[in-house]
Amino acid sequence: ILCDNVRSLLDEGKALTCVDSSLSEYPEDEVIPVIKLGLICTSQVPSNRPSMSEVVHILELIRSPMESRETP
Repeated sequence: ILCDNVRSLLDEGKALTCVDSSLSEYPEDEVIPVIKLGLICTSQVPSNRPSMSEVVHILELIRSPMESRETP
């Protein structure tokens, strides 16, 4: 149910309402990709879930997309 609610908010463009209000500062441009990653990681089909190494790689790309593109 929680994932369905998050997906609905994401589809409605209201994904930032999923962020804990106690977080005073966070890079908004990183929130949506992290929420999407969380949804992928909680897929009901285990084979659709990324491995931990893939998750780490995706998080690194979210955190520093320009640096990752420059690395050969």
